[in-house]
Amino acid sequence: AFAGASAAGIKSADDLRGAMNDFAAATGLGADETKRYEGILENIYANNYGESFEDIAGSLSDIRQQIGPVVDSWDDTKISEFTESAFALRDTFGYDIPESVRAANTLMDQFGVDGQHAFNLIAAGAQNGLDYSGEMLDSINEYSVHFEKLGMDADDMFKIFQKGADSGAFNLDKIGDAIKEMSIRVVDGSDTTAEGFELIGLNADEMAAKFAAGGESAKEAFDETVAALADVKDPLKQNQAGVDLLGTMWEDLGADAITALADIEDEA
Repeated sequence: AFAGASAAGIKSADDLRGAMNDFAAATGLGADETKRYEGILENIYANNYGESFEDIAGSLSDIRQQIGPVVDSWDDTKISEFTESAFALRDTFGYDIPESVRAANTLMDQFGVDGQHAFNLIAAGAQNGLDYSGEMLDSINEYSVHFEKLGMDADDMFKIFQKGADSGAFNLDKIGDAIKEMSIRVVDGSDTTAEGFELIGLNADEMAAKFAAGGESAKEAFDETVAALADVKDPLKQNQAGVDLLGTMWEDLGADAITALADIEDEA
């Protein structure tokens, strides 16, 4: 029995050594930093995340390669928790760790949330069915910048995704594209945009200035614009204004899905 335990211990030590050699080769880190990550790996393994030392080391190297400058500013506990959250998303929802880390990093970059909050939002979105079209992570990466331009935070983005999905949008990408299209058109100064604002009773120059200011001003302008669109009773007039301000996204999503965004209250 002692011989068996000794052999198992030697194999475990060899597996750990091999995993850390692969990690060092993948990241280019020196001996001291590699030793630090060995301690992080052992802590994650002790918490029952990952399938093996090799699995954990590979995930740590993926994270280190993608967001090294961010990770370098964290302590060991924060790195462990972030990696464990990535494993939890993988094991629960099937998200590849590089993909979920990329989406979490986008949320951190664009909205200033921390890594744990970013993963919590992704998990909540998946639990609430936001990945119904298989595009949630890609939509986060592609459209976060446009939500931020309209003064919204990460929670606002997920609320709009949820409301759009609940209102009949056939994929998440279309909702993000509608926000992108509006963020571009409302400040372009074109005659088409001016007509769209005029049709819903708003001044194009004033609204453009509010949107261009960003932050809370842009968010209020967005809410005002969508609410004004929703209040138009004449369907032909509403449709023309919608096309002016959102282009083909108005036609693709339909009036119900877009105007529903005027009534968002619950936090994601």
